[in-house]
Amino acid sequence: MDSEQPAPPCKARHRAHNRPGRPHAVLLRLSDEEKAAIDAAAVAAQLTATGYAAKAAVAAASAAQAPGGTAGDLRDLQHELFAARRAVVMFGNNVNQAAAAFNTTGQLPEWAADAVRLCEEAVARLDEVISRIDRKLR
Repeated sequence: MDSEQPAPPCKARHRAHNRPGRPHAVLLRLSDEEKAAIDAAAVAAQLTATGYAAKAAVAAASAAQAPGGTAGDLRDLQHELFAARRAVVMFGNNVNQAAAAFNTTGQLPEWAADAVRLCEEAVARLDEVISRIDRKLR
């Protein structure tokens, strides 16, 4: 009558242990939505919710990236800003060339209207990047 069944296999967690253990704890109170967001981010980062919250808090406090975080997003925004900056610098060069041509001939070059259009596009691109940054900071 002794029908002991083996315990179901459990998934092993391999992580580095700090010895001695960390002596401090912080209690967080979260809404259902905040808890769900942390749980989802923790799964994506392959961490426990507690581990994710700890890493995110330490990273934020030390002005680093949140774990599993947004480095790629920030890198994309950085590339957009660099591209927009290049466009503005090129526009400045075009303005100097147009002014030199105007001083020489009394007329703006044919390409001046295109240069203005490109500048407007660069400013619109900058506005979009700034909006994306603003949304991330909220």
